[in-house]
Amino acid sequence: MSNDEEILQSANILIADDDPAILRLFSHLLEQGGHKIRTAEDGNQALYMILQDCPDVLITDWMMPGFDGLELCRRVRQLHHRKVLPHYTYVLMLTAKAGKSYLIEGLEAGADDFVEKSAESITDLRVEIRARLKAALRTRKLEMDLEFAAKYDAMTKLLNRVTFYDYAQVIWDRSIKNKFPLSVIMFDCDFFKRVNDIHGHLAGDTVLREMASILRGFSRTSDVICRYGGEEFCVLLPGCNEKTAWNWAERIRKQFEKFPIKHEALEIGITVSFGIAERMDDTVFLDQLIERADQALLFAKESGRNRCICFSETVAEDSESAGELRTVHNLFDGVFASDIMMPVTLTVDSNETVANVADFFIKTQIESLPVVDQDGNLLGMVSEKNFITLLGNAARWGEQIGDLVTPNVISYPATTPLRVIFDFLCRVSLRQVVIVEGTKPVGFLGRGSLLRWMRSKWAALSENFEAIIPSGPGADRAISDIARSIQTLSDRLDGLQKKIATEDTNETWESCRFEIVSLVSQLQDMMDQVLQSCSLIRSDSNRGEHAGPLADKGNFQL
Repeated sequence: MSNDEEILQSANILIADDDPAILRLFSHLLEQGGHKIRTAEDGNQALYMILQDCPDVLITDWMMPGFDGLELCRRVRQLHHRKVLPHYTYVLMLTAKAGKSYLIEGLEAGADDFVEKSAESITDLRVEIRARLKAALRTRKLEMDLEFAAKYDAMTKLLNRVTFYDYAQVIWDRSIKNKFPLSVIMFDCDFFKRVNDIHGHLAGDTVLREMASILRGFSRTSDVICRYGGEEFCVLLPGCNEKTAWNWAERIRKQFEKFPIKHEALEIGITVSFGIAERMDDTVFLDQLIERADQALLFAKESGRNRCICFSETVAEDSESAGELRTVHNLFDGVFASDIMMPVTLTVDSNETVANVADFFIKTQIESLPVVDQDGNLLGMVSEKNFITLLGNAARWGEQIGDLVTPNVISYPATTPLRVIFDFLCRVSLRQVVIVEGTKPVGFLGRGSLLRWMRSKWAALSENFEAIIPSGPGADRAISDIARSIQTLSDRLDGLQKKIATEDTNETWESCRFEIVSLVSQLQDMMDQVLQSCSLIRSDSNRGEHAGPLADKGNFQL
């Protein structure tokens, strides 16, 4: 069966005419083709029916009571222009009028094609209406294909990212107005590149299609699902709080974990990581909610994959400064986590009792410690927050501390480049990460360590700029300008470091974080200018010129 014949079996057609004989004739003719046929006796009734169920094709008489076919065409086109109707309606005009002037008048009103009632016989009219209807449905099918391509991802048949935001914004506004909960889930396939590399891209495509199919099977009609990009998907869950959304994500995670995906003769086992966020009172924009879910997904990835992490479990606020980080990587060239981490001096054995560890925390005023097994492997972290949850439950104080640990610990190998950890800590409100060698904790790296390292880095740069820039008359002013700028940056960083040391809270870190990133970006900009200009200054000095490019720029503006 051809595509034209397929669409002829399912078209939604409305016939508007005040002549009962015409309505009976056309209805009988088109119902034989398997179409859904409705009829209206005037323009008012036809317009009402169009608003209730927009047809694929409208066949309307030119002359009707109420308002005629021309006015009906105009109103239908106005509704399309205002996006009241969900799709385009092809209009076939029935008329006994002939002549170019009538043809032009009908086209300008919005008609797509015409059928003359003055056919020589009923048989001729049947043949003509079937031919013109077939042409109309070809046009309608093309319009449907274009609409699908604009709104949906071709591979997964899920909404694309642009259309997702259109639907999501409507639900977001309704959620705020009616005060119902709203959650977003971001998730993707763990190690998806390995699937492509080992089994080929066709297998990767099969994995994405099956992920979309499973996702649709677990979703309600009110949920908004999209392929966000690559192997990443996003789901909007109206009416769901964070806990409900977590339960939903956990069911899907177990489904992926339990059942491999079949591709030809292969069975491909995959796991999936999920990040969940709920709209809270401080969530101002839809983008902010999606960013929080993405941040929770990052935690799920960094803490071992194949898990569901809620935003509220790991962070307090999201960061506005992630986009600023791409310009500062050169500062971290050749520096690794092991170079600036604070070594681990104390760990907690998982067999220790909760009461003993709590006493140790009270005596030493330590806030958190890594928990290890008998071989020294990292199991998780225990902090003051874990003990507070046991207040009033004395029976648990005799349990082993291993039962109380927080397992989703963000850890990095000691050989991790410092810029990777800097990026991560500036995206989230986590204070520190654990540095490991293999599975054993060897250090911590946090905000304080980064600030102290940056301060010493800037001080060294300030003291050695004369070595960076060649001496000579043309460089004097440049060196002076740079020295003053570096000193200003150092003073501002000193102030931030003292403030955070005095008030070590999430709120203080949030208020200072953006300025820290801004200072690093400014320093990077200055370094770029210096390094790009060194050879030019040398060249100018060798030619006996006394003014280099930096000298002409004047003072650096902070």
